[in-house]
Order: sequence, then structure tokens, then C-alpha cells
Amino acid sequence: MDARVYVEISEARHLFQRYGNRLLSDPCVSRLLKQYRDAIAKTTRMMREMGMQGECARCAAEGPGSCCFSGIEEGYDQILLLINLLMGCNIPDTREIAGSCTFLGPSGCKLRARYYYCVHFLCPRLHRAMDPLSVKELLRAVGEELHAGWEAEQAVRTSLKRREAMDGNLRSAASEAGSRTMEELYMPTEDP
Repeated sequence: MDARVYVEISEARHLFQRYGNRLLSDPCVSRLLKQYRDAIAKTTRMMREMGMQGECARCAAEGPGSCCFSGIEEGYDQILLLINLLMGCNIPDTREIAGSCTFLGPSGCKLRARYYYCVHFLCPRLHRAMDPLSVKELLRAVGEELHAGWEAEQAVRTSLKRREAMDGNLRSAASEAGSRTMEELYMPTEDP
């Protein structure tokens, strides 16, 4: 696996371990993740109904794999990977199919929240096989998915910045207080 992708996966896992429960309990993040999941489900359902999902998985696994090529995973950052963890995805540590994207398995992509290119790309062969109205409907659903993903990503980023700032302030206050614990700093005290 490429070192940069490994770093992004590691950072996403660290953020998930540190902030995952708090992010999931944030009403705004939770609502936008649900909207994103719904939009992903709509795109997936349309692709399945159009016969694309199976064809794309076969093409990616057996070749030529024009969209799930090795290196496309470079488009994924820690936040998009964190969103996958928040959605319950298991992010792989190793490439399962040689010459393909790290996130590709025998049944297709192992991720739910995917990079723009991965969602929007429609290979020329499939594009020619589809009627223009179907292409237009699919691309509309893809646009909705990408927009929902952008909104969820912005909410996660905002929430993380807020939480990291709070954690930073707590760490700063604790270091200024010397040996006092966090509880001692923030628990009400009684005047003697």
C-alpha cells in the first residue's frame, strides 16, 4: 500500500477512536450522515437496477478496471475515511486485488463514502450502453450523493475543529495548573 494512503487510514482510525462517539452523538453530524447514507443508497439502488453495479464490480476485479485503478485511493483523505468508519465500514489494510485500488474487493468497493471520481466516473462502454435519460437520472443522483457527502464532510470537519480546540484548551489549562488534574480544574470547589 502507498505510504500516503496508510497515513490517511491511520489518521482516520485515530480520529475515529478519539472522537467517533462524540461525532455520532452530534445532532448535526448525525443528521447529515443519515442524509449522506440515504443518497448513497439511492445511487446504489439506481446502479443495481440499471445493471451497472454487477458489471462495474466484474470489470474492476477482472479488468480492465478503468475506474478502480491502483493510485485512485490517493484521492481519499482522513476525513472521508473517517466518514466511512462512522458509517460502519471496515477499511482494509492491504490491497486485495493486485493492480487495483486498495479499497476494491471482489464485489466492488469496500467503502460507502467514496471520492468524487469514484462516484462520478462513468466508463465510455457503460455510457454508450445506457440510454441518455438513464445517464441523466443517474448523474442527478450522483450529484445529490456528492452534495450530501460534501455537507457531511463539512459538518465533521467543523465538529472536529471545535472538539480539538476544546481539547487543546483543556490541555493548555491543565499544563498551566501544574499537577492539578482536569477534575480539580473544572469541578466546583467549596470556599473554606
